[in-house]
Amino acid sequence: MFDSYRKWIPLGLAAAVLVANAGCGGSKHAAPQTFSVLVDGHNKSANESFLSYFPNVVRVHAGDSVVFDQVGVGEPHTVTLGTLVDPVLSAFEKLTPQQQQNPPKALIAADKKLPSLLPQGPGDAVQSAANPCFLDSGVTGTKQCAKKSQPAFTGKQSFYNSGWLDRNQKFTVQIAKGASPGTYHFFCLLHREGMTGKIVVVPSKTPVPSPSAQAAAGNRQLASVEAKLQPAVAALRKGRAPIPGVKIPGAHPVLAGSGSPSVGEAEIDEFGPKTVHIPVGGSVTWYMLGVHTITFNATTTNNDIRKVAPDGTVHLNAPALTPAGGPGEGKAGKPPGKAPFNFVVVTSSSWNGRGFHNSGAFANSNPPLLIEGYKLTFTRAGTYKYICTVHDNMKGTVIVH
Repeated sequence: MFDSYRKWIPLGLAAAVLVANAGCGGSKHAAPQTFSVLVDGHNKSANESFLSYFPNVVRVHAGDSVVFDQVGVGEPHTVTLGTLVDPVLSAFEKLTPQQQQNPPKALIAADKKLPSLLPQGPGDAVQSAANPCFLDSGVTGTKQCAKKSQPAFTGKQSFYNSGWLDRNQKFTVQIAKGASPGTYHFFCLLHREGMTGKIVVVPSKTPVPSPSAQAAAGNRQLASVEAKLQPAVAALRKGRAPIPGVKIPGAHPVLAGSGSPSVGEAEIDEFGPKTVHIPVGGSVTWYMLGVHTITFNATTTNNDIRKVAPDGTVHLNAPALTPAGGPGEGKAGKPPGKAPFNFVVVTSSSWNGRGFHNSGAFANSNPPLLIEGYKLTFTRAGTYKYICTVHDNMKGTVIVH
């Protein structure tokens, strides 16, 4: 369900922005080097998630290592390579933007050989995707792969998967000394062709930019996306849509997330406005831009959608995702009219301020045709802090007088 949403204007899966291979510090291969790639990104001035790797092209020699560092705010990601991945992404890159919206059946079939991280609807995380998996050949099903030590990446394995990365987790890919020069694609098993990258193994005598130069290129790429989102961040914090002239309906509306029509690879994970004042008996309506929850009185047992079982396997945490204290999102509705933007309240509930209350995950918004709203009426005075269980540090407050 999590890979179906987009921002204010539907965008095709964005083609990866290649990082130039020029840079300071290029040298011929000597001792093995370690290169860094950010999975997602972290903006110190705004809570945002990025469906990208920075840099999304890293050039190395056989024997080097690439460390993938998950630095996001909770958006689920994997790093997945292998001979099942390469032909899918190679073919996708050759399509026009229009063709990427409706890929050929053969490409769709090839993509389906790779598991999705999360189910399309209720259920647990797909275990072959959510946990590390290393296959020399063949395709993986949905069950957890046999546990084995992580091997060096030869470029010949069919499926080489990090599993669902925890926040601040690092996944190191050692390039085998015998790996052939060539381009090896990687992507996220949730965001698929919308979040991709490449490891380019070059001949031993060909220089590559230094690890620091390539990391700096990735940081510049991240900063560029952050800058494009800044006007939308400013608007969100005032409770405004990122598109001028779009009015948010209702007496006390709050946007749950936002984004920019010109940025398809990132979103803003904040509530805007962050604090709302209402009278007893008043209501707040949250309009969902992205996959979010509205969750009050969370504890460590229900404040995160990712859960690690006692045996170390990774799963979806049902209490963080399912509604409590009222109805959930339900099935996706139909846009009610021909307006440029359709804000529709799909669920209404009331709460007395006591106990755990959760909207459950909302994932059916499809801006601009349908932007789903969750309306909650407060029957008791108090100050109520809430979070989104999907995205870290996505917090808000309702003050009922």
